[in-house]
Amino acid sequence: MKRRSKASIGPAKARRRKAQKPKDRNTPTVRRRGSAGAGLQTELGQLRRELHDAQEQQTATADVLKVISRSTFDLEVVLKALIESAARLCHADKGSFRLATGEFFHHAASYGYSAEQDQYMDAHPVPAEGDRGSIVGRVLDEGRVVQVEDTKADPEFKLTNVPGFESIHTTLGVPLLREGRPIGVLVLMRSRVERFSEKQVELVTTFADQAVIAIENARLLSELRESLRQQTATAEVLKVISRSTFNLQTVLDTLVESVARLCEADIAAIHREKELGYQQVATYGYSQKLKEYVSGNIPLAPVRGSVVGRTVLEGKTVHVSDVLADPEYTLLEFARQAGIRTALGIPLLREEKPIGVIFLARCIVRPFTDREVELATTFADQAVIAIENVRLFDEVQARTRDLSESLEQQIATADVLKVISRSTFDLQAVLNTLVESAARLCEADSAAIHRPKGEAYRYVASYGYSREYDEYMGASPIIPGRGSVLWRAVLEGRAVQVADVLADPNYALIDAQRIGGFRTTLGVPLMREGVPIGVIMLTRNIVRPFSDKQVELVTTFADQAVIAIENVRLFDEIQDKSRELEIASQHKSQFVANMSHELRTPLAAMLGYAELMQEGIYEPLGEKSLAALTRIRSNGKHLLGLINTVLDIAKIESGQFTLNMQEYSIETVVETVRVATESLAQHKKLALRAAVTKPLPIGIGDEQRLTQVLLNLVGNAIKFTDTGEVRVTAEAVDGRFAISVVDTGPGIPEQERTRIFEQFHQVDDSNTKTKGGTGLGLAIAKQIVEMHGGRIWVDSTVGKGSTFQLELPIRAEKMIA
Repeated sequence: MKRRSKASIGPAKARRRKAQKPKDRNTPTVRRRGSAGAGLQTELGQLRRELHDAQEQQTATADVLKVISRSTFDLEVVLKALIESAARLCHADKGSFRLATGEFFHHAASYGYSAEQDQYMDAHPVPAEGDRGSIVGRVLDEGRVVQVEDTKADPEFKLTNVPGFESIHTTLGVPLLREGRPIGVLVLMRSRVERFSEKQVELVTTFADQAVIAIENARLLSELRESLRQQTATAEVLKVISRSTFNLQTVLDTLVESVARLCEADIAAIHREKELGYQQVATYGYSQKLKEYVSGNIPLAPVRGSVVGRTVLEGKTVHVSDVLADPEYTLLEFARQAGIRTALGIPLLREEKPIGVIFLARCIVRPFTDREVELATTFADQAVIAIENVRLFDEVQARTRDLSESLEQQIATADVLKVISRSTFDLQAVLNTLVESAARLCEADSAAIHRPKGEAYRYVASYGYSREYDEYMGASPIIPGRGSVLWRAVLEGRAVQVADVLADPNYALIDAQRIGGFRTTLGVPLMREGVPIGVIMLTRNIVRPFSDKQVELVTTFADQAVIAIENVRLFDEIQDKSRELEIASQHKSQFVANMSHELRTPLAAMLGYAELMQEGIYEPLGEKSLAALTRIRSNGKHLLGLINTVLDIAKIESGQFTLNMQEYSIETVVETVRVATESLAQHKKLALRAAVTKPLPIGIGDEQRLTQVLLNLVGNAIKFTDTGEVRVTAEAVDGRFAISVVDTGPGIPEQERTRIFEQFHQVDDSNTKTKGGTGLGLAIAKQIVEMHGGRIWVDSTVGKGSTFQLELPIRAEKMIA
């Protein structure tokens, strides 16, 4: 429960009376105007909060982009920055990321979690399917954003039973999607029942998209490192197998001999896939006659009639205990000439596809043991490594170039993000960086960005073009029509490429082509919510089409351009809104000041006449008339106090509220307030005590305004306290006056203790409505104290009372609100 403030306290006698409905016509009129002022003030407060939220989101977005650009490959740092920003901006108590690892989604980063909660999450990964007891499992099951307003009321939700998470109520899960597939989930939690708004969900979805980008960056770097590690490991293994790294035949001959000897096989062979089937490329134990037979009847087709063929078809190890007893085996002549009975086929697998077979056979029926099969499988893997090494050596240079290009692209992307984060509102700097990076990475001779203006598109940034071309395009907007690649990209809403503009019958920008000298051109639209807001153009001076990878890269740069343009647009909107708010505030303050003045003048006259009538200046009055005049004067003074309060607020907001600085005694201030409120306390049967530590120094400040502040605090304490006492203390500590007002009232809830100093703020409960008030007194008190260079705050326990405290410098300097 919260006390309502009042800027001016009228006579104690008037406040002791039960209020009757006023019969004068002025009171309802003023209340209607006060209601309008409150509505305007509420709208102003809402606009200020929206401005603050928008600015905070812009700052947080820039900070996150800065973290991504500086920690491009440090995924943990990026995820922690993202979840902290998302939780803070959406007023969540906790937040976390879950990322896919195999068939489970593991805990990756958190905000607001204790060490025990993090340990629990680490130990309990969420399966990719079948778990609706958690927000992560439900997001994965439904494949979309999921919000549970109150987990306590959700029968499927299990996390509320976990120690440390009992207080969770509202929770939100947003999937991290890559190519439509969830690779993680962003979770926000609140320890209260309060749904996340659509705007907050949209903001969290943006952070989820940024997390996907960060994960992709880390994945690409991991692939680069893994590829290099595999190449190094391949060289080391082949070095152990054979010093002749590129002499594959020597390696295969060594392998087949070793596997036959160690597995106690009589004959062995390695078959590799050739055009006509699977040919023997290395043998052990074959007689000359058998070699001649094989050379005239092999290669083997992948059929089930042979062990080699069956191994290829099944893609796994095939073990035949006795080929003569096997109903599918058809190479009986080969078995007779080789004299074999037991046979074993081990596939050489590359990416789960057979590229060859190791064949082992014995001349007696003696199956190979599991250990021998396992050993043969190891040799098969070594054979694959050897075979692959030769192929990889041919591809390594191309692969290295691809990896270098990928790394260069990552660095360029980080550079662009850095420019966006550092030059958030310098759109031209961002666009210039984008066109330069796009042209360089895609091996284009020139690049440009065009933005719509009216029905045409104008040149706004370029790289690599001649001055003549820049001047021509700057003076020649591109009008609608399929004669330009730019407009084709706009109309189709996708990337459009023309391999040779001179060979394109529809191309019409002949003068531009002649001056620019380009042949191949690519146009990629800048899309915002499905609507093109610009086009990035790349050109080459020879006929050489851009690759799919380059088109994809330019599309990424186009997306970054959209982000930069949107940042500037939002900033401009905020600036415009700020100017509108400032004008509205000025108009409101002027209106309030004018109305307060117009109301005070006739009200003062009415109170004067009422006082003269009550004193019998005109004629003696009866007891009933005198009682009515007393009520009129009491209500009139109360109304005058309200008008003065509103006028004070208007002066504060317009910067016209000043202090009358002079010497004063804090003891006098306390005594004046005690005397003024003593009868009110006695009427409620409350003890009113004042304790001043003497001697106190003489202060410099506005005694009248400080009396107003203390009168407001003591009056509120008496008004909201029904039993017990109200105590005022004052002392001097370290060059400052320390004053406190302590009551034994109902106390103030924690969430209201800072808001009670806001203008027009009142707690919506029956006690507050009964006590009345404008919600302005504490706001004015706070302003007066701060103008003295001091501060005011409240400590309170619900059910046990409140303590309002203020500190004032003994010698305050003159300030203006």
